[in-house]
Amino acid sequence: MSSKNESLWLASGMAGENQARALNLPLEFTRVVVGDANGSYPPMDNTITALVNERITGEVLDHRLDPNDANQRILDMAIPPSLDFDAVELLLYAKYGEIEFPHSYFRLAAPYPIRTLENGGSQATLKFTIRVGGSSDFTVFVSPDLAHVAQDLWEESYNSLYITQNTVAQISRNKLHVFLNYADLQIPDSSGDKFQFMVDPSVDLTIGKCRLLPPENESIMVSGKLADAVNIKDKAVLHHAIKVNGIWKV
Repeated sequence: MSSKNESLWLASGMAGENQARALNLPLEFTRVVVGDANGSYPPMDNTITALVNERITGEVLDHRLDPNDANQRILDMAIPPSLDFDAVELLLYAKYGEIEFPHSYFRLAAPYPIRTLENGGSQATLKFTIRVGGSSDFTVFVSPDLAHVAQDLWEESYNSLYITQNTVAQISRNKLHVFLNYADLQIPDSSGDKFQFMVDPSVDLTIGKCRLLPPENESIMVSGKLADAVNIKDKAVLHHAIKVNGIWKV
């Protein structure tokens, strides 16, 4: 293992920044995904585009120019206490326009315990310095409502939503929806742009269905194709529903 947390500017991050400059579009850091690497310790590799075993999505609280280096940014990122696992690696995403891409990879010096509120967890906040193109135009994105929140707000906002019957999704704060029974999870026709969902390992998907439904009179995009519903085929796998340019995608 390394003696310190490490960060790496990815090849896809460099390519994304180059494309943004070519199109004269600003960049924005959007989210960070966190994984446990299945208990392994992955090598640092700038061709990485996905984590070994993604577990949860965190938020970018803030990013700002390093006052000592125009080719660096200082980021604050938050991991919500909504799953129990040991974090090993993180992948930071950025976007220009509606195009999102992996920008930077992070490997922690040692596994970091992420725990639910019921198990004594709290928001984990990490600070990293990352490399960027000095001439790239970054918009500053801040989520002040996530930087300092009371415990009762965490319990309301970040506790997982357990589904035992047909339910309307809560599409704020990237809430995790966990199917404990066969049911339909309906995306509401309202504000919000992302949430997570998964099927609990106890559910037998060979004799029943767990489905994600788009807003009324709309379709949802799955692997680049529009569909009327998403029939979830796997258990204990974290999925993301994200609204891009008015269309929900999985």
